[in-house]
Amino acid sequence: MGNVEGVSGLQGDPFMPQMRRRDIQSRVLEQALMEAMSDMLSGSQGSSNTTPEQREHGWDPEDCSSNIAVLGDGITARRGMQRYRTDGIRGKKGYRTGTHVFEFYCDEDERGSHAIIGVATPQAPLGCVGYTYLLGATSESWGWNLSDRKLTHGGKIVGIYPSRPIYTVPETVYATLDADNGTLSFKANGEDLGIAFKGLPRMNLVKPLCMAACSTKDQCDIRMKYMGSGGKITQETESGEQVVSVPTPTGNSYYKFHPRSGDQVDVMHGGRIARRRDAKNVFNNGIVLTRQPLKTDEKFEIRLDTKVGRWSGGLDFGFTTNTPNDLDYPTTMTECQHGVNMMWSGSNIVKNGTKVIELNKDLDDCTIGDTIGIERKGDGSFHLYLNGEVLQKAVRLKNNPPVVYGVVDIYGQAERVTICESTGVAPSQKVESDVPTKSEATGSDPNAIMFKMRDTVDKLKHWKFSDMRSALAEVTSTILQPYHNTTNRKIRQRFGDHLANIGGAHELTKLLERLDDMGMETPGVWQGINLVRSTCWNYSDASLKMCKEFGQSGILQKMFKDLSTFGATKIKSEKKKFMVISALNVIHNCAKASENRKIFHDMNATVRLAPLLKSEDMGVVTVTMLTLSYIVDEDKTDLLEATTNATEYLLGLLKKAVEDPELRGRSDDSTWSALEIATGLGNMAINDKNKTTLVEASCLPLFVKLLQKGGPPEQECAANALWTLAKSPSNKIKIASEPGAMDTLRQLSSSNIEAVKQAAERVIMTVNVPMQQFGPGMRTSPSRSKCDYQELCARFKTTLNLSDLFFNKDHNMCYCTSCHTARGDDLYYTRGQPGKSYGVPVGWCRFALKVPDRAHALDVFKTWHVAFHGTRMDAVKPILECGDLLMPGDTIMGGKKLGERDGHFTEDRKPAGFDTKQIFLSPSIRYSGDNVYSLAQSYKDGVTKKTYKTKVAFQVHIRPTSYKVGPETIGATGEIDPKFSNQEIEWFTKERGCVIPYGLLIKMD
Repeated sequence: MGNVEGVSGLQGDPFMPQMRRRDIQSRVLEQALMEAMSDMLSGSQGSSNTTPEQREHGWDPEDCSSNIAVLGDGITARRGMQRYRTDGIRGKKGYRTGTHVFEFYCDEDERGSHAIIGVATPQAPLGCVGYTYLLGATSESWGWNLSDRKLTHGGKIVGIYPSRPIYTVPETVYATLDADNGTLSFKANGEDLGIAFKGLPRMNLVKPLCMAACSTKDQCDIRMKYMGSGGKITQETESGEQVVSVPTPTGNSYYKFHPRSGDQVDVMHGGRIARRRDAKNVFNNGIVLTRQPLKTDEKFEIRLDTKVGRWSGGLDFGFTTNTPNDLDYPTTMTECQHGVNMMWSGSNIVKNGTKVIELNKDLDDCTIGDTIGIERKGDGSFHLYLNGEVLQKAVRLKNNPPVVYGVVDIYGQAERVTICESTGVAPSQKVESDVPTKSEATGSDPNAIMFKMRDTVDKLKHWKFSDMRSALAEVTSTILQPYHNTTNRKIRQRFGDHLANIGGAHELTKLLERLDDMGMETPGVWQGINLVRSTCWNYSDASLKMCKEFGQSGILQKMFKDLSTFGATKIKSEKKKFMVISALNVIHNCAKASENRKIFHDMNATVRLAPLLKSEDMGVVTVTMLTLSYIVDEDKTDLLEATTNATEYLLGLLKKAVEDPELRGRSDDSTWSALEIATGLGNMAINDKNKTTLVEASCLPLFVKLLQKGGPPEQECAANALWTLAKSPSNKIKIASEPGAMDTLRQLSSSNIEAVKQAAERVIMTVNVPMQQFGPGMRTSPSRSKCDYQELCARFKTTLNLSDLFFNKDHNMCYCTSCHTARGDDLYYTRGQPGKSYGVPVGWCRFALKVPDRAHALDVFKTWHVAFHGTRMDAVKPILECGDLLMPGDTIMGGKKLGERDGHFTEDRKPAGFDTKQIFLSPSIRYSGDNVYSLAQSYKDGVTKKTYKTKVAFQVHIRPTSYKVGPETIGATGEIDPKFSNQEIEWFTKERGCVIPYGLLIKMD
């Protein structure tokens, strides 16, 4: 939570309505407000990159439903907020001859049940009551529903398009109307989907064909951009998560890409652009060479245009003595052994796969808009460039080859590159002239937007603005506005991650400091402060990476200072209120990043936030309480004690959320998801007094409704909240008697989602319902006289042939749901200095290991962090014999050299820059226990005669400063663990001796 959709203002300010706060899913910023603000700051009216021709062929504001409006760009139609209607619109032009191409954009989150594009004659209806296939409802229109892919005409469904079992229509598609032949076809992501409709009217003076669209979703935008009448699409859509248009090459270049390239490469635009196909699913086979040999004193320079988010690493770049026609293209260029191949890969120069030079610049850190170049000098040396700056170390071969070709390996996250013009123009200048302006930068062009973001941040870094007014205008149009122009969470996160990568957090912090030094009472400065703080607020909500960068930028210290300055009691001044609210929300968002925990600890954040709990503003109290729930230490849960008013306020939000179809709780000031509210309430319930207060305030029926209406994340969260509340004896009785509670929990105890199943079981066991009422799958009695599951795991352990001398049975621990619940353990604990959380390995059984003397000497049980390392069965014994976790490439006792296991990246098959020679861990057993790391094997037990899927992992201590934190690399499509974001769930280290295993974990299913 914590994005701001409006900006705060003074009463009477014509540009500034009262400050409002909405959730991340709000559709749009009030368009008039942002345009007025931008015009006020820049002193000019925003220009548009839509051409007169596109406006001429755009939507017709006079030929549409009364519930549809055409925006100022002339190409975007927006449906208003009227329910139970289907509303349509036609284009201005009717076509009887020729071939015409249109780009359609419609955000996936805005489609609703009937977002349809197609063609219609002037006689087709454009509005009706109810939700229906309006385009195609009569013989006068033909429609393709982007939501369910159905083709409709004459009131009938005439097919599914494209005719394949599974296909999701991307946000950008291209329609080709061939009026001469009477056909309508579509393309998407570079793929021709085929003809959708045949037999359309031809040469009909009364019934020309108009492009048309209809929608049923409130505030749905459908953009239609005319691409030309030649039947050729002049812009390319990108694959993967970014469906965008990017600036096409301008100017001249000596170099072009050779059309013969790797299996996954498309060479386009006359050899100026190369793109890796299906980049979201394939990370290699992206090699492309220059058509021309490298010329002396002529720089070969490329620009990274687009990336996808799935892989690690990016480009490899260099030269080869192989010719484009003769090279047998390998999957990656660093593995090529034929000829001489010199590649900049990561932070190294690699010759035929062997590292020869280490650089102080890492190519894997490149982001969108970066340029990489190489130039051959007259003395035979090769000089490398990054963003126009030459690297200190040059490459020189002993035997200077007469002919070499430039080579780009479009690898990992990299998707598309463009050869830069050879005019000596600075990269930022080249990009600026081609990027769409504010009015065109509508969320459908994220790469183009990120080019502009990069240029703005660069200008802020070197202060290339004439005055503060122009700086604020550019920040508004290139950074803040794009955030509000999309509600797609992935796109917003991508914008935030990009800003973090290019130093945006630090520059926004410095800009805010500049404004503060000018004084908020200075004319025009208050609006600037408002805009920059809103930008920080929104992007800290969108991107955890941005939160971590804000933690390093000094903004948190500034936000806490503002809280002290402007007070925690009732605030009458709108200015001061916004300063407090924005500061508190930036702090709240940054508290979600575990990497900021030490910063909060060093600032004594919990003590400094506590006074805000006494505020008369319930919005302030709510955000403060939820912030404390992220950062409070286990011995200071008294700080989470909530007043009756605060409790009732939160429960009021939850009530609205569970009654809302989208599970969102709206109030006058803010909007929160039911998941976020329930998580906060569950954290608050750790405090014993809150357990009583929450139940007395009628939280139980709300949690039961969330169990019934929510998806797996909400169900797990609600069950965990009930489980925490049930630790109070008086609450057990109330939960057991709450209508629908136990029946719903019994149903969920049979869920095929393990986390939901375990959460439901914990509540049932804690409430202590008799065993005969338990759902299937309960393993053992709550009395815990013995544990069948622990004995089962112990029998399996004997099959591993491990010496008893490795183990310390006094510290064995079973974490099956029954044992864990019977002990009253929590789900997460914090260990180490500074403290970091880890998840209890529920569902596993731990066999304690004897730790070496150095563990006690280093005081690891008190000062080191806890993590998990998933592994396979045959690696357990070598690890115990070695005494340390092993990396690929290690030679174990007996002389066997370890390699990467099946399903993992290998040296020959990995994203660029991904180092497989590391130890990978996680604070979450859900991640380390995934089949990618902990490979399941079958085991038939001699006692039960049943066959089980068995996994193993190690529980370890790891030295706090020895590892790095990164995103998941297993291709997860949803959040893995509610405690840890997917952006910081994997830990990795190359440091020997920094990991000490202290438990062997076994899991049986």
